[in-house]
Amino acid sequence: MLEVMDKEPSLRAIWAGGAVLGLVGYAAARLRRWLVFPALALIAVTAWTQLGDLLDPHLGPAIMQEAGAWYVGQAGAAVALAVILCVLGLAPRREV
Repeated sequence: MLEVMDKEPSLRAIWAGGAVLGLVGYAAARLRRWLVFPALALIAVTAWTQLGDLLDPHLGPAIMQEAGAWYVGQAGAAVALAVILCVLGLAPRREV
């Protein structure tokens, strides 16, 4: 049986990447509203390249067996965090 998870990113790397991409997207959207589109595109491409193996018909079940559903859920949550932070950058600024 081949090891699958040694070729996949760790949860720490996935969460760090999601947080960094989300914060960059947040800052970009605060700077210029239209920058939310390239930031979301970057998040989508990064998520696809890093987590695309989960959708593979041969690797996906092997990853689920070795890492469990927890890994897949955490990876999805990290991507969701990046998207939410990016979209939160579009919120109107509060004037004090």
